[in-house]
Amino acid sequence: MIWSTFKEGFKDFKSRMTCVNSVIEVLKNEEVRMIGICGMGGVGKTTMVKEIIKRLAGLKVFDNVVMAVVSQSPSIQKIQLEIAEELGFKYDENTESGRARRLYGRLMEINKILIVLDDVWTELDFEAIGLPYGPHKGCKVLLTSRNLEVCNAMGSQEIFTIPVLTPEESWELFREIVGKPLDYPDLAKRVTNECAGLPIAILTVAKALENKRKHVWDDALKQLQSSALGSISSMNDKVYSSIQWSYDRLESDEEKSCLLLCCLFPEDYDIPIEYLVRYGWGRGYFSNADSVEEARNRVHSLIDKLQRRFLLLDGKSEEHTKMHDIVRDVAIQMASRDPHRFLIRCDAEKTGWPKIYDHYTTISLIPINIDEIPVGLDCPKLELLHLEGERYSENSMDIMCKGMKELKVLALVDMGGISALPRDPQLS
Repeated sequence: MIWSTFKEGFKDFKSRMTCVNSVIEVLKNEEVRMIGICGMGGVGKTTMVKEIIKRLAGLKVFDNVVMAVVSQSPSIQKIQLEIAEELGFKYDENTESGRARRLYGRLMEINKILIVLDDVWTELDFEAIGLPYGPHKGCKVLLTSRNLEVCNAMGSQEIFTIPVLTPEESWELFREIVGKPLDYPDLAKRVTNECAGLPIAILTVAKALENKRKHVWDDALKQLQSSALGSISSMNDKVYSSIQWSYDRLESDEEKSCLLLCCLFPEDYDIPIEYLVRYGWGRGYFSNADSVEEARNRVHSLIDKLQRRFLLLDGKSEEHTKMHDIVRDVAIQMASRDPHRFLIRCDAEKTGWPKIYDHYTTISLIPINIDEIPVGLDCPKLELLHLEGERYSENSMDIMCKGMKELKVLALVDMGGISALPRDPQLS
């Protein structure tokens, strides 16, 4: 939830409550079985559906409500597992089709059920997942997407578009985050206007300006007004600039490094904090930590700070954190430039190897087929290599790692058949 650390997350603004109430009323209509909620990234779709779920619990419209995050690169297995977890059962089946049959049968046993599919980018195959949307008249689907065409392609009978916050709502949210009477109300309003009504932009900027002096506010306004900060295709320039500005205002290099390490993982991923501990320790990020345990305490402290600034989110447990996909998009752009030079390829983001790769300091490939990596790979500056996948070849790894003389962290995640690490004696 984008506002997971902000009270209960949802703000009952008029622009939001109108949509929430309308969706709930449509869900009560037995003739409507699929509803879409669409809007640009960072506008609050996930926050809204969680509020809808909360309100439905009190109305007892459904016997059960389950939610799965789909993301840009949908994994049928991940969706199946998330729904099963919410229903309180585990699969004995090891195949996708076997799990689909089991899930189908379990869902058919529930008289009235709402399935919430969050962050849908492309049309989904319900049969492959095991969702009995057609035969089960008591099964309804509520999906969220940034793309109106996806909602239509999925067969949504009703589609609700979430607008940005009104100027009045933006100002109210901004003031509440800053948390005290403002010494520069006119300046603060101008800063708020630069956030373009996007909750994620308002949250990150307001938190970064909390208890800051006027010259910081003046600089914030100038930076947010500047188009020189860059943009990402399909992302609102104001959102990009606000998140980058919030990143630039972080108090330490440790905080910045910790945030950038979170980019190594796919969208909507529950990031194990222990991975961040090991990666940061291996890279030497914690100058005042004399042991792994001290580094672990430091990382938990950094995560807490980043969550309070709304740059990271709560994970599924205290040992995990998450990154909003908009924040991740911006962070990847920053991480790919000097002096960081990260190469990140996760699922749909994988577009092949670049022609020049000898300047990268950090590479993350998820999933990875070792045989796809170029022979004679030379990465003399590489310090961290994160690989996740099903195939592992010791010979391929030996050949690949010969060109990585500065390698400090090698992470091989979910790669079976590992009996030995690369044998190159020059690896540090």
